[in-house]
Amino acid sequence: MYDSLSSIVERDAYNSILYVVLGGLLLLSVFHLVMFFQNRDRAYLLYSSYTFFSFAAYMPVAESGFIKTVSDDIGFDYFTKVFFTIVFNCIYFFFFTEFLSIKKINAKWYRIIVLPVFVMILTAFVSLLLHYFYAYDGLFNSFKNVFTYLITIQTVISFYILSKVKNNLKYYVVFGGLILFACSMIGDKTVRQLPWINLSRKMGDFIFFFGLFIENIAFSFALGHKQRINYHEKVAFQQNFISQLQKNEMLKDEMNRENEKRLIIENEKIKYLQEISDLKLSVLQSQMNPHFIFNALNSIKYYILENDTQNAVDYLTKFSKIIRTILSASTEKEFTLSQELQTIQLYVDIENLRFHNHIDFSIDIAPEIDMNRVNLPPMVLQPFIENAILHGVATVEDKKISIGVSVKDHAVEISISDNGIGRMEAGKRKSVIKNKTKSLGTEIAAEMLKNYFNDKKYQLQYIDLHENDIPSGTKVLIAIPKPRYLRNKYAKI
Repeated sequence: MYDSLSSIVERDAYNSILYVVLGGLLLLSVFHLVMFFQNRDRAYLLYSSYTFFSFAAYMPVAESGFIKTVSDDIGFDYFTKVFFTIVFNCIYFFFFTEFLSIKKINAKWYRIIVLPVFVMILTAFVSLLLHYFYAYDGLFNSFKNVFTYLITIQTVISFYILSKVKNNLKYYVVFGGLILFACSMIGDKTVRQLPWINLSRKMGDFIFFFGLFIENIAFSFALGHKQRINYHEKVAFQQNFISQLQKNEMLKDEMNRENEKRLIIENEKIKYLQEISDLKLSVLQSQMNPHFIFNALNSIKYYILENDTQNAVDYLTKFSKIIRTILSASTEKEFTLSQELQTIQLYVDIENLRFHNHIDFSIDIAPEIDMNRVNLPPMVLQPFIENAILHGVATVEDKKISIGVSVKDHAVEISISDNGIGRMEAGKRKSVIKNKTKSLGTEIAAEMLKNYFNDKKYQLQYIDLHENDIPSGTKVLIAIPKPRYLRNKYAKI
């Protein structure tokens, strides 16, 4: 039976079998090169190179046909056959180290497998150059004779390392490699000419082709298996990614709901705090307005008792305007500085009737101040003017009260100055008459400022004025937060 198979191979089918093998190798080379460009996996490129150099190694063996013509035209011969055989055997090691990711598993193992193989390829290349350019075949023949032993030793070492690798794909590599190695050893000239084997060249090539066929099937299954694993990993990754995105969306929605709840709570809190502040302000206004009305009515009462009809009528006219302002203030949360100063001017005019126009009153506004953009609690300055009149200038001959509005740093500063008797003397007189109700208005005004500006910075300061170490009046400084826009044409009123 062996003799019949040998006869068929050598006489009838060798060239056909060779063409089938070479065609399959070329097809595998092109297919896996395309797979490399699709997947960018170097294992496909190395396997494509492996099959291509296998194809190139056996082109010179063709006895007729198209491949024979191409091989002769290119100049392929025995030397190129040996060189390509060495190359594709060496590429085999590069392929499986890349395929099994040996470098990532253990860099030392990778170097043990790859470096000797790299030296073999380099030696084969140098020996081929010496053959073609210098006609020196010594290195080539010597290396060719020992290559079989070197590659055998390297295969044993590499397979020993593979036995330690925890990757099921290694079994494809080991199986295909062992089959090819056994068939190539049998087909090798040295081995096949042994007396107990005694194979012809064509029969040795046929056995090698069979091993190459089995090995390529094993490698193709390995690459397919790896691609299937990569596909499942990709699908699992995508599913995990989608699942994570869904979890993130759920978490985002939950966080949005929590943020909305917190925002609602914060808004409600701010709303309640504002309502409390407004209630406090309303209460304070309700306390201050009767206080102011009471003092104004006392002034009218004074003129009526004095039978000064003209002044009483003038007083009532101005008082009616003040009453309208008070009624407006009772329903509003704030006045502009312009409204406030107009009210103060009206109030001082009324008081001047009582003092027979003896109060020299002035208001000075810095040019950059826009009085319609500066806001205050309604009638909050009036108690300080009233205090300056009643407890400051009431008993002095030359009565002077001035209001100044300017910008200092990040605040609008309102100063109320008088040339009265000073706080110390006024305190002594109040103590003597045991009347502390006069300070109620300024206390209410201070509380109104505190509630109106809430957490914003404001200041209320009393400064005692002196001239030659003698008290010469009082200055009240009120600093409130500066609005963003202040510039206006007003300078004085």
